[in-house]
Amino acid sequence: MKDVNFDVQTVRVVLHVLAVCVWVGGQIVVGAIVPVLKRTSPDAVPNVAKAFGRIGWPFFGLAVFTGIWNMVSLPGTSASWNALLGMKMLLVAVSGATAWLHQSTDKASIRGASAGVALLTSLAALVMGVMLSN
Repeated sequence: MKDVNFDVQTVRVVLHVLAVCVWVGGQIVVGAIVPVLKRTSPDAVPNVAKAFGRIGWPFFGLAVFTGIWNMVSLPGTSASWNALLGMKMLLVAVSGATAWLHQSTDKASIRGASAGVALLTSLAALVMGVMLSN
């Protein structure tokens, strides 16, 4: 029988879910806002991007930290579970690397492609995280 407790595990999972919501949700929101800003107020785009970076990157770090904390807190896991976890970790790394590339390049083609890869890999990691939580 499952019981209900508010404990360290609850705090850990809440922090992880919150961090993922900010990172992934922020990418979706900023991705939706930027095209409108480019048409109406192009000078605002860098300010919006920097504002998201000030919030998004610390939450990305929190997601990685709490993800590692989650991993070390688990009992034994199956080989398939471990394989899926490895794929999720790779996707998280690609998401962070391509988001960093997106913000550090001036080439429009690289910015567009890296933003798309960052979002897709973030979404895929989110799906895998839900699968691993069952």
